[in-house]
Amino acid sequence: MINLNAWFQKHDLCAENILYIYRKDRKTVIQRTDGAEFALFVPVHSILSTLPEKNFLSISKGIVVCRSHIVNISNDGVYTMSDGRTFQGRKRDMSSHRRLSAEIGLTNTKHRPLSMLEKCSLLDNMPLAFCVIELVFNEDGHGVDFIFRYCNAEMANVEGVPVEEMLNRSFYKVFPNGDKKWLVSYADIALNGTKHTLHDYSPEIGKNLIIHCYQPEPGYCACVLQVADQ
Repeated sequence: MINLNAWFQKHDLCAENILYIYRKDRKTVIQRTDGAEFALFVPVHSILSTLPEKNFLSISKGIVVCRSHIVNISNDGVYTMSDGRTFQGRKRDMSSHRRLSAEIGLTNTKHRPLSMLEKCSLLDNMPLAFCVIELVFNEDGHGVDFIFRYCNAEMANVEGVPVEEMLNRSFYKVFPNGDKKWLVSYADIALNGTKHTLHDYSPEIGKNLIIHCYQPEPGYCACVLQVADQ
């Protein structure tokens, strides 16, 4: 009979790094949190008996999961683990799956993370002009233009152009007389994640601007614009 404690120690397995346990090809497979797998000819219940009962859960015959690594339990009892692996829980015990889901604070709805531009919608009516621009590069990797990907309502007041005429259009098509000097700072921000506060005259709108810039995502530059006192 195998000494499980010694075997666990040999393979650096413990309650803290076991993700789940399941049967495959007449063996019991133990999945470690770093992706390594270990198989042995020992029943699942024998292994489970050596682990802290509060940390692990037998969800069906031959399948044991770590409670802290469950990320979702569907209405039909499918368990999704933190590495994306799914297991079907006991069909005859659906109420216990739902109770567990509520107990460990899971929801049955997987919410898609908001994209950067969807998050920007919170700023639609902000009293300061705000935009997100995407740098466009040529084959040599040099910034040659930037495209408006988001503009809030106040941008139209500052720039004097309706938002729909700016969105997804080249800055230099919207403002043919725009100064290329802006590209240097915007490219640095989009590529390197730096932050800049620009104080300069904008010839395309005939105003002195203060522009606070930062990188919301690689390849993008977000700008908060204020018209400076003349």
